[in-house]
Amino acid sequence: MNSKIQKIELTYPTEENFIASAGNLYRTIATGTQTKERFSLLLSILEPGQGGPLHTHTFEQESFYILKGRLTVFDAEQRFSAPSGTFVFCPEGAKRGFRNETKERVEMLIFYTPAGIEKMIEMDGTPVQCLENYLSQSDSTELACPALNQQFGIEEL
Repeated sequence: MNSKIQKIELTYPTEENFIASAGNLYRTIATGTQTKERFSLLLSILEPGQGGPLHTHTFEQESFYILKGRLTVFDAEQRFSAPSGTFVFCPEGAKRGFRNETKERVEMLIFYTPAGIEKMIEMDGTPVQCLENYLSQSDSTELACPALNQQFGIEEL
């Protein structure tokens, strides 16, 4: 039996948790530091036209749970429509990309196992000072992964 007392930890939502990175908006809900590097969990808000280009992850599995809207997920051969309530699993090495191809905002949870990618988003991104101002000024941007791809085992295809 583990005699070390473990404590639960809560992360409350605040605007200070949001980061704009690679043309997308993220809020880190759980970091690797909090989960002993087992996983990280992010909320992503995608305006129309936003998303991620076709790429692979070397080190981690990436999963999406669509909370609101309809996300288009694609690999090298197919495109899939993922409405709210859809879970998408991408093992390491799988080609994947995603994009909001609708006129409505998409909100999704992104689950990474093991943790680590949240560090890239933090290093590459810019903290959002006022969420409502950011969302009202947001527009479609070209899909691109951060300049830190190689360091974090991501290959853009």
